[in-house]
Amino acid sequence: MLPIESIYPLLISELHCQSKVLLQAPPGAGKSTWLPLKLIRDGHFKRIIMLEPRRLAARNIAQFLATQQQEPVGQSVGLRIRNDVKVSNYTKLEIVTEGMLTRLIQTDPELTGVDLIIFDEFHERSLAADTALALALETQMALREDLKILVMSATLDTQRYQQFLGGPVVSCEGRSFPIDTVYEPLHDESKWLDAIAGLVVKALKEQHGSALVFLPGQREIHRVAQMLSAYKLSDTEIVTLFGDQDKHTQQAAIAPAKAGLRKVVLTTNVAETSLTIEGIRIVVDSGKRRAAQFNLRTGVTELSTVSISRSSAIQRAGRAGRIEPGVVYRLGSHEQFERRDSHDTPEVLSSDIASLLLEAKIWGTELIELPLLDQPSHGQIEQATQLLEMLEILDKNGKLTPLGNKVHSFGTEPRLAHMLIKAQALEAKLSGITTLACYFIALLESRVTSSPELRVALLNQLERPHHTFTVQLNQWLKRLKLAKPLTLATEHLSIIVALAFPDRLAKRRGQGFILANGAGVNSHDSHWLSDDYIAISALGGHKGQRIFSATDLSIKQLNDVLPYLFTHYSICEFDDKKGRFLHEDRTAIGELIIDAVPSSKEIDITTRTQAWLALIEKHGFVLFTQYDDVKPFLNRLSLASRFYPSEFNNLDELALFKEINKWLAPFLHDVKQLTQLKKLDLKSALISCLDWQQQQLLEQILPTRIQVPSGSNVKITYQLEGPAKVSVRMQEVYGLTETPKLCRGQLPLLMELLSPARRPLQLTQDLAHFWKNSYKEVQKEMKGRYPKHFWPDDPATSQATNKVKSRM
Repeated sequence: MLPIESIYPLLISELHCQSKVLLQAPPGAGKSTWLPLKLIRDGHFKRIIMLEPRRLAARNIAQFLATQQQEPVGQSVGLRIRNDVKVSNYTKLEIVTEGMLTRLIQTDPELTGVDLIIFDEFHERSLAADTALALALETQMALREDLKILVMSATLDTQRYQQFLGGPVVSCEGRSFPIDTVYEPLHDESKWLDAIAGLVVKALKEQHGSALVFLPGQREIHRVAQMLSAYKLSDTEIVTLFGDQDKHTQQAAIAPAKAGLRKVVLTTNVAETSLTIEGIRIVVDSGKRRAAQFNLRTGVTELSTVSISRSSAIQRAGRAGRIEPGVVYRLGSHEQFERRDSHDTPEVLSSDIASLLLEAKIWGTELIELPLLDQPSHGQIEQATQLLEMLEILDKNGKLTPLGNKVHSFGTEPRLAHMLIKAQALEAKLSGITTLACYFIALLESRVTSSPELRVALLNQLERPHHTFTVQLNQWLKRLKLAKPLTLATEHLSIIVALAFPDRLAKRRGQGFILANGAGVNSHDSHWLSDDYIAISALGGHKGQRIFSATDLSIKQLNDVLPYLFTHYSICEFDDKKGRFLHEDRTAIGELIIDAVPSSKEIDITTRTQAWLALIEKHGFVLFTQYDDVKPFLNRLSLASRFYPSEFNNLDELALFKEINKWLAPFLHDVKQLTQLKKLDLKSALISCLDWQQQQLLEQILPTRIQVPSGSNVKITYQLEGPAKVSVRMQEVYGLTETPKLCRGQLPLLMELLSPARRPLQLTQDLAHFWKNSYKEVQKEMKGRYPKHFWPDDPATSQATNKVKSRM
C-alpha cells in the first residue's frame, strides 16, 4: 500500500470543499502516479491537467499511466510537451510541462472542460510553473469558481504556501521504503569532484543494487564517467542522463540494468523528482547543482556551481527508496548539510523575466498585479521592460504592440520569436535570411560550436553538422516550411543577431566593448581585435563580461535594414571636466552613441534648466556651497514629514530630491554659470515648498532655538536618528524641573549641560532625575573649580543665571 492511499479520502473531501489544496507527501508516496490515476478512475473530475516541471518526468509519467490503463498515450492519459502533443477527445488526464499550461490558459482563460489543475513538484519553483499558477489563480477568482487547484511536493515551505494560497494542507507521512544516510566528510571542499568516483565505488562495494549519482552538469558527468572507467568495474554499466539528450538515450538510461549487471546512472537535476529508475537503491549526492543567476547589468544568465538546498537533497535521496529500502551517500559532513539553505531560490527572483512580463501584458494586467508567490525586483522588471521595448513587443508607454501579440502567439522565447517573425518579413528584401535564422537558433539550442566567430561556426555546421544540431535544425525548418540550403546567406548574420539580441550590439571602448544596454564587456583574445562594432550572441564568464560568440557589425547595413533600433535626440548637459555646456544632436542604439554633432539650436531657458537639474541629480545637494548651512533645515523637514505626515507630506530630503524639478526649477531660470548655481539661495528655494501655515507649524513643533530660564535662546541641533540636542551652561537651566518637549512630546530632547568654560558636564534626557541624583557630585567638583559661580544645593528651585555670583 502506497502512503498516499491512507490520506486519499481526506484529500478528496478537501478538494470538494475547498478551491485550493496543498498536498505534502514524501518521494515515493505515489502522488505523481497513483493519485492522478485514481482520480480519473474514480470519476471525481471530468478532465485534469497535471503540470510537471521536467520533460523527462512528464513523458515517463504519461507513458507509465497510459500503460496502467492498457492504452497508448493520447487516450485517457495525454501528454503535451514541446514538439510532442498527444491528446484526444477521450483524454481525462493531461500531463503538461514548461509553458504549455500558460499557453492553454492564455488561449482559453476559462479552461473549458478542465475542473482540476495539479501542480506537481512545485518546490522546484520554475518560472513557467509560477506563471501558470498565477494565471490559474486569476482564472479561478474571476471566471471559474468551480475550478480546483492542487499544489503538490515533498518539500513545500508549507506555512508560507498555505498563507499565500489560503487553502488547507493535507500531509502524508512516511515513505514507501526506508532510506539510510551516510555522510562522507571532505577535507578540501575545492576538490569535491575528485572525491565523487571514489565515493561511488565505495557505495557499490558496501551496497547491492544500482546507483544514481547526482552531479551539477554535463562536464562533471563526463569527468566522473572517465574516472570510473579507470576502476574497471566489470559487472557495472556506466550511463549518463541529462536534459539535452534525445528521448531514446534517456529511456535507455532509466531502463533496468541488463541481466547480471549493475547500473550507475550519472545524472543532473533532471532525475531529482517524479522519476523512478528501476533497480536504483543507492543515491550518491554531490550536493551540487548548476544554478542560473541573471545579471541585470549585462542581461546575461550566468551559470555557476552551488550547493543544493536541504529540500533538494531530500528529493534526491528519495530516488533511493522507490522500489525497495535504499541508502544515500552525501558528499560532505552532516554539519555542512544542516548549514544549507532550506529551499532553493525560485527562478522568478533569479532569472530574466521578459517572458513573464509578456505573459502579464497578454493577460491584460501589470506584472505586480499578478498573484505571484514571489514578486520579481524592480530592477528585473525595468530590465525586462527595456528589452521588450527593443524587441518592439512593448511601445514606449509600456503597451503591447501588434508585433508583441505575434511574438507571443509564435510560442517560443521572445527574442527568438521576434527574430523569426522579422526575418520572414525581410525575406523578400534579404533572400535567405529566414533559413539563416533557423541555423542560428539551432546553433544556440544545440550548444555545439567550433568557433567564437558565428559565421565560421554556422558554416561548419552547414558542411559537417553535429547530430544534435541537425535535430534542432530540422524541427525549425519543418515548422517554417523551409528546405535545407546549399549555402548560407551569412552576409545577413549581424542583422539576425540584432533582431534577437539588440541589447548586445556593442561598440569598442578602450580595451573592451560597451553594450547597447550600457554594460561593459571584455575584448576577445583572438577575434574582432580591429572591429569598432560587433553583434554578440553569447556572453558569460566572470560577471557576464566574456564574449563567447559574436560577429562583426556594419552600422550602415543595420541602419538600412533595422532603422527602428536607432534613436535621434538632442542633449544639453554640463560637462564637469570641461566646465561648459555640451549641446549635441545624437544618434544612438540604446546606450551606444553612434554619432554626435554640435547642435544648431540655441540653448533656451528650459533646456539649460534641465541640464542644471541633471547636474544636481548627479552630485546631490552637496553641490551647493550653502548645503552645510541648509542641512539642519532639511533635517527639520524630514522630521516634520515623519511625525506629521498629513501636514508635511513628502518633504523629507529623499522626497524633495525626487520632486526637484517642481520646486527648484523656477530658481534656475537666470542661472547661466556653474559659480552662480553653487551660490544659489537653496534655503529660499526649500522654504518655497512650504505654505505659510506649514512654516508657522514647523516653527512651533521644531523650533531652531529654545529659551532657557536664564533668558538665553539656545540653538537646537536636529538629527534624523536619535534625539534633538541642546548644549547649555548648567547655571542657565536652574529652576527648570523637567526636560523641555519637542514636536509636542514626540521627539526627545537631549540636554548637554556645560561648565562655565563650556566644557561638557552631563548628558541627560531627564533633568528632574539629574537634579535629585547626579548633581551632588557635579556640585562638589564645580564648587572647587569655579568658586565664583553659583552652585546651589537645590538647583530645581534656584534662580537661573548666566552671570557670576558677584553680579547676580
